[in-house]
Amino acid sequence: MGQISTQSYRAKLVANDIILDTFNDEDLKISNNVTNLFDIGTIPAEFSRTIMLPGTKVNNAFFEHVYDISIESPDNFASNVKVPAYLDFDGIYAVNGYIQLNKVSLYENRYIESYEVSMYGSISSFSRDINRAYLTDLTTLSQYNHTSSLANVTGSWSNLLFSGTIVYPMIDYGSGWGYTAGADTTGIDDTAGAMTVQDFKPAIKMKTVWDAVFQYTGFTYSSSFMAQDFIDDVYMVLNRELKYPKYSNVNLETYGKIKIGAISGSNMTDLPLTNNTITQLPWYNTQYDPQFFVGTNASYEVERSTKLEGVLDMTVSLSGSVNNLPTDWKLCMWPTGSAASTASAVDLTTFSDFFTQLNESRTGGINQEYQLATKFTTPILNPSYYYFGLYHGSYASGSAVDVVLDPKGKPKSFVEVNKVKYAADFRVLDIPSNMPYGTNGIKLVDWIKGIQKKYNLVIYPDKRNSNQMIVETFNNWYNKGTVKDFNKFININEKIDTIPANNLAVNKLTFGDSLDTDYISQQFAKAQNRKYGESFFTDTQNFFSQGEFAVQTTFASSPLRYVDGTGLSGSAQPTITTNKIFVEDNYFSTEQIVCLGSYYDNTYRVTQVTLKDAFGNTIINYGDDIIVTVNYTFQPCYGGSFTTPVQITIPNGQSTNGNYYASIAYVDCGYGGCTIEQQSANCVYSIIGPTGLAVASYSPIQPC
Repeated sequence: MGQISTQSYRAKLVANDIILDTFNDEDLKISNNVTNLFDIGTIPAEFSRTIMLPGTKVNNAFFEHVYDISIESPDNFASNVKVPAYLDFDGIYAVNGYIQLNKVSLYENRYIESYEVSMYGSISSFSRDINRAYLTDLTTLSQYNHTSSLANVTGSWSNLLFSGTIVYPMIDYGSGWGYTAGADTTGIDDTAGAMTVQDFKPAIKMKTVWDAVFQYTGFTYSSSFMAQDFIDDVYMVLNRELKYPKYSNVNLETYGKIKIGAISGSNMTDLPLTNNTITQLPWYNTQYDPQFFVGTNASYEVERSTKLEGVLDMTVSLSGSVNNLPTDWKLCMWPTGSAASTASAVDLTTFSDFFTQLNESRTGGINQEYQLATKFTTPILNPSYYYFGLYHGSYASGSAVDVVLDPKGKPKSFVEVNKVKYAADFRVLDIPSNMPYGTNGIKLVDWIKGIQKKYNLVIYPDKRNSNQMIVETFNNWYNKGTVKDFNKFININEKIDTIPANNLAVNKLTFGDSLDTDYISQQFAKAQNRKYGESFFTDTQNFFSQGEFAVQTTFASSPLRYVDGTGLSGSAQPTITTNKIFVEDNYFSTEQIVCLGSYYDNTYRVTQVTLKDAFGNTIINYGDDIIVTVNYTFQPCYGGSFTTPVQITIPNGQSTNGNYYASIAYVDCGYGGCTIEQQSANCVYSIIGPTGLAVASYSPIQPC
């Protein structure tokens, strides 16, 4: 129960260790209600009162004649700063906080009548500070900025990224992944449906953000609750917005996305597709290109080595008298300035299978129009502008049917790029700007209140330190309570209201988090008819309890599950780019030399070091220099062999480099004739580069 009354004992107002004079006829009413401990977002919280102070010598000296508008120097009392203060009730510090000067009442600019000040508890000061800032203002969290890469994503699963402060959970943010590949579908366990670095958003330890909030406000805290082991395993997902992480100077939501098609009546429709020939698509109708990736002649710009994911939708007419429908369909891409090539072609197996089955089920001629669509994933394309083209073969030998794209002048076909798969790789991820934002920003006060509700915490000021808070569970706080005798402060002549606690009891308590929009949470709610993590308590002992009280936090909890066929030790490695080093040693050239008047052939070789992705495609190094040390066995002409190391560097912006050396050389060793010296690449001694980078298992030169 709570009591509110008027004290009859004069309290001392102490500010900056100075006892200020007060009016003898002013009563100061205070209320200490435990509900304030749970609603730190109430501004002002804990305590707030307006107090009138007389214009005495003590008070005038304290406020430094702030009333005198004629004084310019030295500076008067700083009315825009917090002045530490407390109320002393005969040795009991009831309120510890600060005062703020509101106004000065005076006569003729000389005689002070009174000072009006507001006094706030320490909680109020803390609440005001966290009510003005947002999670994105926690710039101290920039110490956890890092490069988005495979090494950091997978390394976080083993606490290798900032000692576990940052981890990358596998969460679907709207991509609609299939977990397992089927006969007609792709999944994250195969190459076509693979997750890439940009599909992961980081999560940060809750306690790390908690500490950053206190650091931002200039307050400290003591808490046995926050020191518990389980708190170290509580993470908050940095889901700022939409599907992908937020990076400076680039928007991954629309990065590289385009849609192009034909324009009617402009030689783009009724386009013949010649058998066994690549036909460039003259599609100059740019239907979608928010970041201007479409160049001249319907070309597409690739800014960094990457795979592309998209959709091809084509309408074709087939006519002919024989049953030889087009198969072996390919979507081709080749750099501008180069001849059309199937080197970067995508096999359109859906189209090929469809026409193969049609060939086997039909007899006679054909005159038919078909509309077909398929998803595609290209091989890795190096930076350049690329043209799109279509290729098809024939089902059987003999005359092929006529194939026309977009017949009858109707521009229905299009090609769409909806994902640049390596768009995030090697970009710097800024933690503060990726903090959850909501619609208009999430205030620090709301975040703190969510933690309070979730763990039933109380936050109150340390009486011995005005800038320190004590954080503990309600039960611990209650059990630490001591009995104070306040009888001498209570005016028993005033009315005192006492309400029995049973009259305030509710019949049903509901505890839980907010319902998130992620797939698993939604499915759980539909199946169980409740939110994940929600629990209920019903009072069966109190006859008079009634109503319901719900405690709902501002957070959302989601069940985590292991998906069969995924994980670092399972099939996760081929789903995201795992770069490898490929080392080979090949013949280079032969040079004829003269040694002691005779002709000999020196043979030269090159040890080539190449950066490749998980699928064996050569890619460009966009990170720091990669240094590969290769050990060579050297047999000099004077006898005895030894090992010598050579460093081969793949610098930023390149994909390969080599060491050219003489594998067989004839030299004069002083023995009256020319002798052979031999050198050969033996093994890879070390790799200096991103964490997890290793020699490919199919590399001709293996680790030592």
